[in-house]
Amino acid sequence: MTSPRHGHYDAIVVGARCAGAATAMLLARAGLNVLAIDRKPYGSDTLSTHALMRPAVLQLWRWGLLEPLLKAGTPLIETTTFHYGDDEITIPLASGSDLPGLIAPRRTVLDRILVDAARKAGAEILHEVAVGDLFAD
Repeated sequence: MTSPRHGHYDAIVVGARCAGAATAMLLARAGLNVLAIDRKPYGSDTLSTHALMRPAVLQLWRWGLLEPLLKAGTPLIETTTFHYGDDEITIPLASGSDLPGLIAPRRTVLDRILVDAARKAGAEILHEVAVGDLFAD
């Protein structure tokens, strides 16, 4: 089992997938000493709809992570089509926005990019580690 590098952390995040890794990244960027742990292997797959709505894509763009997702092969979704019986209406998704469109990345891609960003920010990330008990100091 991998052990943490430090004996003290300002924050310990349990779960290092999209939400936990993003939290660890932001805390580390704010200067905190952060440990994030996840019971699954780095970059492992998980069930997901994959679809990210505009606020999530905008946040990834603000964090500087949209370009790495696109470079990793995540397709850009620029239009959507609504079907009403025999009628179809296609609308652009980037209309009036700084965003070029929406994305639906595989979790194997999204989670790795977020974990890597958290590590780059200074967070320590441990995979294949589970929480057993919590102790008060």
